[in-house]
Amino acid sequence: MHHVLKRCIKDLHELGYKVGHVQGLKPKHIHILVDHWKKQSKNPGTIKNYMSKLRKLAVLLDKPNLIKPSNDDYQINRRNFAPTYNKAIHQVDFSKCTDPMIRLSLEAQSLFGLRREESLKLILSEAWIGNYLRIKPSWTKGGIGRTLELTNDEQRQWLVRAIQQVAVGQSLIPKDRTYKQHLSHYQAQAKTMNICKLHGLRHGYAQRRYHELTKQFDSAGKGLICPIAGGKPTKSLSSDERAMDRKAREIISRELGHSRLAITKIYLS
Repeated sequence: MHHVLKRCIKDLHELGYKVGHVQGLKPKHIHILVDHWKKQSKNPGTIKNYMSKLRKLAVLLDKPNLIKPSNDDYQINRRNFAPTYNKAIHQVDFSKCTDPMIRLSLEAQSLFGLRREESLKLILSEAWIGNYLRIKPSWTKGGIGRTLELTNDEQRQWLVRAIQQVAVGQSLIPKDRTYKQHLSHYQAQAKTMNICKLHGLRHGYAQRRYHELTKQFDSAGKGLICPIAGGKPTKSLSSDERAMDRKAREIISRELGHSRLAITKIYLS
């Protein structure tokens, strides 16, 4: 939230509006920001994330009239979260990847649900702290960091193995490459492995995590399969199942670095 608000003030400064503090924000500034973001062709989802933070700010400042309650009032396009097919990748032969650093990044995407950029910029010596993996804002989309709790032995084994391969203070990008150069190499490796849309590894993580979490919340220990993977549609769930579903989605949304529950529809339907 701090990062997003700083970004808003910086955008206003660049547009000639010298707002010195968030206390000085006015309703007209919100309209100016939204128009600016649209001209920058920002994704509607990104704009809505920014608006969500601004609404929280309005509550904290006790300024209910600062921002209108609906995004429709600002003509922000609606986003369709409903997937048409399951994009999850669950089984990958990582041994086909000939670059050890890229293989580690691919495995991190699958085991922790990291985005591609996060998996490349990850500095293990800074991220791994006890039973947690801290993802720094500078590694993430939108500059919003998060902390992931380690939930299984496979994650821990990967961390032990990975940290032996990477020097202290070094990311998974080799020193002799820029991020852009390494990204090109990453894409070439994926092509060699006959895999495209590696974001599917993140989808796979979300779907496995959904089943794990709902099993924990289910007194019978069975859990739920998400709708996109063949489970019951949300409207067919019982009241207890709906409670488990919502609780699991809230956790998964945070673990994936999102701030809105609706985003989980992309991964789980």
